[in-house]
Amino acid sequence: MGQLLSFLYRFRAFFTFLLLEAFCIWLIVRNNDYQRSSFSKTTAGLVGSINESTENISEYFSLKRVNQELAEENARLKSLLLSNPALPLVSLSPPPIVSDSTDSLIYELIPAEVVRNSIRNTNNTFMINKGSNDGLEAGMGVINSFGVVGKIRDVSKNYAQGISLLNTRNPISAKHKISERMGTVLWEGVNPQRARLLYLTPDVGVEVGDTIVTSSFNSIFPKEIMVGTVRSSEPDKNNTYLNVEIDLSVEFGSLSFVYVIKNHVKPEQDSLINTNPQLF
Repeated sequence: MGQLLSFLYRFRAFFTFLLLEAFCIWLIVRNNDYQRSSFSKTTAGLVGSINESTENISEYFSLKRVNQELAEENARLKSLLLSNPALPLVSLSPPPIVSDSTDSLIYELIPAEVVRNSIRNTNNTFMINKGSNDGLEAGMGVINSFGVVGKIRDVSKNYAQGISLLNTRNPISAKHKISERMGTVLWEGVNPQRARLLYLTPDVGVEVGDTIVTSSFNSIFPKEIMVGTVRSSEPDKNNTYLNVEIDLSVEFGSLSFVYVIKNHVKPEQDSLINTNPQLF
């Protein structure tokens, strides 16, 4: 401490000069329009450069996570190519998910980047940088490399807003993969990493670690898209249904890139559903 005081005392004249210079510059900038404008432009450029450098550093340290997502996505796509040799191998566009012989639905994946996302509300939403100009429509399902993300609610020309799976009003038709028994996945509005699987009866052998995937009872998602794994399972008080808690496969807190699912035969399905025939 004594050395610091000695240093300041030795160079007191220099520091006094710097202080007076700074005060003079402040007076000039404050009382002259031209100097104030020039100073604002200079500082704006400096602040912009600092922000850009900070953003570049942040993106650099997030490359590991992005690379991991890309590696897992490449593995998933290669698995699809191996199981469906008819898929085009030279196309640069995302390959469609072609269904098996028991399912006639054909889906197309539209990649998008998440520009806004919430996980702390009761009914969470997200926004992506693709819209009607890219073929998006309300009602389309959204997934990423790890599983179900949600579905599209509103669409503009260049953006779309989606309803997250972390939404108490967004139930998803799902099934226990081992038993093939159908249920409904619904988030309870508390933990962004967990949800409930409803309507499974005690006769279903649900074990911790079992896989929960989408069912074929909807036209939004392909069947067998990952939703989560069983965390706990026990009968309710009346032994009517199982209380099944699952760990969601998607990390919603770090959501970055997603795929919007376009079902090419959904209009035909909807036309049959909306026909509402009279039954006698």
